[in-house]
Amino acid sequence: MSIKEIIFKYRLRKQPPRQAVFPNYADVRSVLVLYESDYVEKNTVVKEIRNELLLQDKDVVLWGFCDKKEISTLILPQSRIMGRRDINLLGAPKEDVIADLQKRHYDLLIDLTQKPVLPLRYISLYAHADFRAGLNLDGANHDLLISTPPQETPKFLFDQIVKYLQMIQPK
Repeated sequence: MSIKEIIFKYRLRKQPPRQAVFPNYADVRSVLVLYESDYVEKNTVVKEIRNELLLQDKDVVLWGFCDKKEISTLILPQSRIMGRRDINLLGAPKEDVIADLQKRHYDLLIDLTQKPVLPLRYISLYAHADFRAGLNLDGANHDLLISTPPQETPKFLFDQIVKYLQMIQPK
């Protein structure tokens, strides 16, 4: 285990206990989607997922990470791709990035990462979200964990998350 991972797990343990509020999917208005960006920053599957959520009348914000120094995609209120310049030596997002993230509150966080991506794990940790869903990865801090092998694209994981959120009706 790397020192970066040890520090992340320490910060995860130091977070105050959360009271997860299982959402009624039909009532969810704001969604934060985390994803691993492709190297050319096209992310066509993630954009299709965003469009699907927009058709369901949900306010969608995308946060991605691409492991390269220079990110060519503009930083927009509804979409951001982080690069190496946005993280510190420990793999955590810099304070200004976390401040941008915490300006909004989300009903639902959907983590589409297929493998542990430390900067996105920190984003999931620090985001103001009532409910978090994602793949069952080591050290995941989600309320709904989906156990499935990693896929080529995140579409299958997204479909599984939405399926379970729609199936389970909170009281």
